[in-house]
Amino acid sequence: MMDKIGKYTISGEIGKGGMGVVYRGLDPMIGRSVAVKTIRLDILKGESGREDALKRFRREAQAAGNLSHANIVTIYDVGEHEGLIYIAMEFIDGCSLEHLLQQKRKFTLQEITHLFGQIGSALDYAHRQGIVHRDIKPANILVGRDLKVSIVDFGIARTAASTMTQTGMLMGTPRYMSPEQIAGKKVDNRSDIFSLGAILYELLTQHNPFAGESITTVIYKIMHAELPPLSDFNKQLPAGLEGVVKKALARDADARYRSCGELLADLKKYSLAVPEEATLRESNYHDHDTKLLNSSGNTVASASGKRRRPLLFFLGALLGLLAVAFFVYGPLGRKNVQPSAQSGELALPATTPTDAGSEAKDVANAETASGQPGALPAGASESPSINVLAQAPAASAVQDRGQTAKADSEAAAAQPIPRVQPDESLAAAAASNKKGFLERIFFNGTVMVQIRQGNCTIGSPRGQGDDDEHPAHKVFISDFWLGKTEVTFEQFDLFCRETGRPLPADEGWGRGSRPVINVSWDDVDSYCRWLAQKTGRNFRLPREAEWEKAAREKYPWGWSPPTASQVNMKGKTDGFAFTAPVGSFASGASPYGILDMAGNVWEWMADWYDPGYYQAAASRDSQGPAAGKNRVVRGGSWRDGLELIRSANRSSELPDRRLNVLGFRVAMDYR
Repeated sequence: MMDKIGKYTISGEIGKGGMGVVYRGLDPMIGRSVAVKTIRLDILKGESGREDALKRFRREAQAAGNLSHANIVTIYDVGEHEGLIYIAMEFIDGCSLEHLLQQKRKFTLQEITHLFGQIGSALDYAHRQGIVHRDIKPANILVGRDLKVSIVDFGIARTAASTMTQTGMLMGTPRYMSPEQIAGKKVDNRSDIFSLGAILYELLTQHNPFAGESITTVIYKIMHAELPPLSDFNKQLPAGLEGVVKKALARDADARYRSCGELLADLKKYSLAVPEEATLRESNYHDHDTKLLNSSGNTVASASGKRRRPLLFFLGALLGLLAVAFFVYGPLGRKNVQPSAQSGELALPATTPTDAGSEAKDVANAETASGQPGALPAGASESPSINVLAQAPAASAVQDRGQTAKADSEAAAAQPIPRVQPDESLAAAAASNKKGFLERIFFNGTVMVQIRQGNCTIGSPRGQGDDDEHPAHKVFISDFWLGKTEVTFEQFDLFCRETGRPLPADEGWGRGSRPVINVSWDDVDSYCRWLAQKTGRNFRLPREAEWEKAAREKYPWGWSPPTASQVNMKGKTDGFAFTAPVGSFASGASPYGILDMAGNVWEWMADWYDPGYYQAAASRDSQGPAAGKNRVVRGGSWRDGLELIRSANRSSELPDRRLNVLGFRVAMDYR
């Protein structure tokens, strides 16, 4: 095995096909794991074959490289190296949908809808950019360990309305090709929808609608044969699904769905009407060796995993430290991140002992509120066109799994696909913190803490706090993950360098592990979208109800007045004149083990601010008003006193403000 391909250091072979190999590699410049897909030039026929392969690889790189979506694999690079053509792209920890189908995995309607929601979103996005994939098939749909989908292989993608023939050859996989594709006619997004219809039929019935022993039979079925009813294979399916499948697989493109979104809407209509207990299966909670298969099904590589036990995982790592400070005034009013005349007062809205007991119970109960954990896909597959890619687990997790590879391989029997609710598989590389909640670390040092679903009380009791904190009321918050610390300069600077954005000012206090400051709401929203693209996880800003659930009690650490070891705030001899390196106040952790939720810097929220919002807030997964002038900020800063660092305090800022008291932390969807 070669040590390098282009600039990438090669660490192992992932999969092998007839024309080349997929390797696991590392970009030494930024420490990013990649999959390096290659084709050997020496087996191509003459210069024309070499040129055709180069064109296809470049087309794949250009088609996918111009698309930015969480469910489309990211292309990083394309080039030639010592007789190889290669593409460097995301490394996906998972397996193809083809492999799951080959294992005869049975999918629930809920799971199918979950998968199709992601596939449809990605394809609708590509179609809006004028790109038709033209080879949608199970082998090109990778399913991660958390049921996160990644679409790969845009090698035959073209702009909409282009033709499908190339030197007399059909490009694509016959069993999933549309009639117009087979006939060599012009295609548009509806051709991809036909392919999705074939996949939907197969997931619902465990049978491909156009299966045949020869390509002639397959083509005849697509062009002429009557579609066997779903009920021939599964009599338990809702009757309305028959019409959904038939519309997606209509031979006349004009009779099909116009978008994947329309298809998904009809699919949801019938799948969500089925009682949950009828669509979910109980399953054991195991991990397995990830088997990477070549097109003939032979094992060619294995990435070791370990058997998981709830809340017993090995820890990643925390962030570092360093810094100094200075500040700028610019008050906009009392409910504002700038200092107010009352910022140092001791008249505090307090959570009563009764409320506190309720909150503590909510946190304790949250650990079991999500139900039984699910199981994981058993392996990964390699298609004939070599499609194994995407996100690598944290290095520490890989090392831990390697130590238990033998135990894992003994437990690698096939398991059911994971349940969609709850999706415990996101905790794959996680470990419990001191508070008993799971943590996961990502490539840039971001540590995410699992916040389990359950009820909590937000707002302040009657007679305490400010008007916009009333009424105090219970809300139900679903599972999500929240950043253990605020985002640092080191993390934000990496984002700026990769995206060509100017670095935010640090006021001369230092960068590194200090919380980033002087960033607008749009700046931090862009950071979240970048992090989502890099990791394949849905990173975002937290909603204020989520933030308040994670921060409770009266202060994150409880009801007692703060000490110098708990918070960076005005009037405390904590050793920091301005911002402090994140994580400097471990004893000020919230009930979930989250740090710096009081003081240090105010934190941007996803929500628009409305002073009367708590009077009309939804009782489940509250998301704030649909529009507004200011965005919510929470938590207080290094220059604020007791009144403004309370967990229930709500403040706001104009989205374009960049202040040296204002930063952010990230949230992440549970699935």
